[in-house]
Amino acid sequence: MKRRLTAPREVLAELQQDYFICTKCKICQAVHVQFCDDSRFWRNCPSGTRFRWDAYYASGKMEIARGLHLHELEPGDSLRHVLYTCMLCSSCQEQCYEVKQLHPTRVFELMREKAVREGWGPMPEHEPLRRSMEENGNPFGLESRRRGDWARGLGMKRLPREKAQALFFAGDAYASDPSLRRAVRAAARVLLRAGLDLGTLAAREKSDGALMLLLGDRDLFETFACENIGTFNRLGVSTIVTPDPHAAWVFKEEYARELDPGVEVRHTSEVFSRLLGEGALKPEGEVPMKAVYHDPCKLGRRFDIYQEPREVLRAIPGLELLEFPRATFNSLCCGGGGGVPYAFPDFALWTAGERLREAESTGAEAIVTACPYCLQMFGKAVAAAGSGMKVYDLAELLLASLGEEA
Repeated sequence: MKRRLTAPREVLAELQQDYFICTKCKICQAVHVQFCDDSRFWRNCPSGTRFRWDAYYASGKMEIARGLHLHELEPGDSLRHVLYTCMLCSSCQEQCYEVKQLHPTRVFELMREKAVREGWGPMPEHEPLRRSMEENGNPFGLESRRRGDWARGLGMKRLPREKAQALFFAGDAYASDPSLRRAVRAAARVLLRAGLDLGTLAAREKSDGALMLLLGDRDLFETFACENIGTFNRLGVSTIVTPDPHAAWVFKEEYARELDPGVEVRHTSEVFSRLLGEGALKPEGEVPMKAVYHDPCKLGRRFDIYQEPREVLRAIPGLELLEFPRATFNSLCCGGGGGVPYAFPDFALWTAGERLREAESTGAEAIVTACPYCLQMFGKAVAAAGSGMKVYDLAELLLASLGEEA
């Protein structure tokens, strides 16, 4: 019997009940309005809001899935545009599932896998990401030997040469983008300060493959997943902790069945919250600011991790925690989801700008989040708008309250 590497494969036809019984009720086109007091922020779907046509909303894409199933539609440029401007943020599913128990996000993910198998997806602009995966072991052009540069001088154990209880997995964006260096180092330093037995693969760390899976290239994703699973199991760690929600997503949903029994996967925000509760971390330094927390889509709607980051922020003296009108399960995507920024950067920036204006409406001085792609998009939006808004990773503020500079 062939060994299954990740979660069982599905094909689009297996979800035909979902897209055949979608009645186009349009509940997927707005947030849960009973939890949002300001009607300016009732829209929830970035592509539907931006491009206006029904095809860009979940109900329209469900109809497209039905049309593909019945061979009533032929893939073309317009269909591909609809499919790859979707940020896979799952806001539509958040609204739909409670009422109809449908899974539009999963339908769209499988539509992308169908597009890749049949050769009409992803977008041509995504090809450099794939090529870099094959040449460098990551999608962002970083030479493999530079993958661990972010960890220099931290004193972390080097796996597999040394043994540790926990593996710190930086993830593609944190390891590749110099503008995120402070954030990823802050996350590791907080964990080390708490006394965790922490190790890193450094230059041996390979891509988690999440971006390829988002684009629909499951074959390339599983190539990396297979190698990573073997590596992780040989390390003998009990915990894999990562600051990247996308890495946590594929580790929890795709890798988990083949990881050694007892290996836990945790996002750093979960670990920070636990350590604060246990008294292993005692933030005492004041961080005087009004900050609004942005829920990353994969961390929030995928895993219901909403309270842990807020518990961390509430534990920081001097910090006043504000909320977006669209918060927690109502949160608007930052613009960085689904591989959209690499093919449609103007649209991604437009979405981030919408979220920035919402943040400014709260009176906040800073946006805090816990995802590298959110940090990137908000940084671009602030620069484009000439805004005075600051952008921080959760770990940076926690570290500052612990008395250390990030």
